[in-house]
Amino acid sequence: MYIEKHIPNRQKGENLVLFLRRHWIIIVGHWLFYIFLALIPLGFYFFIEYQFPNLLTTEYTYAFLLLLASIYYLFILLFFYYAFVDYHLDVWIVTNKRIINIEQKGLFNRFISEHELEKIQDVTAEQKGVLATFLSYGNVLVQTAGEVPMFIFRQVDNPFEVAKQINHLLKDIPPEKRIGLKTKEALNTKI
Repeated sequence: MYIEKHIPNRQKGENLVLFLRRHWIIIVGHWLFYIFLALIPLGFYFFIEYQFPNLLTTEYTYAFLLLLASIYYLFILLFFYYAFVDYHLDVWIVTNKRIINIEQKGLFNRFISEHELEKIQDVTAEQKGVLATFLSYGNVLVQTAGEVPMFIFRQVDNPFEVAKQINHLLKDIPPEKRIGLKTKEALNTKI
């Protein structure tokens, strides 16, 4: 599988558990918004043709309006492409050893951070809103004991199942290896 071969800084014995992107409804929402924006110049054209039919008869006015519409559509395509790149390249990877957060910030800026499972202190899932509840998407908040205090898996599919699988991975780690959640028994055995 392409995804499994391209885990950043893959360690020996590391297996892919979860590969997460935002829920598909997020990109559909962006598409609908840009389709709506693309229909605005058409409505404007029909309004001018109906209200001011003589305005479009001059050659220069028609060329100027066509130039404005072309620039407008060029910007819509640029923002549409930006939304798709942001959606497609924002990835959260959970392996049996660590969590990797890959976020695309703009077209030419990428942010990658990773934490070992031993540094995870808490995993919380949340769903807010009617649409998120019906389509079962939401946020997963992973509290860590590292430089980046919290990873947020934004708008992922089945957030409660994702949190459950991460917590299941955390149960396999012995308490004395956990950095953030050392129990009294683990502290007593070190003394």
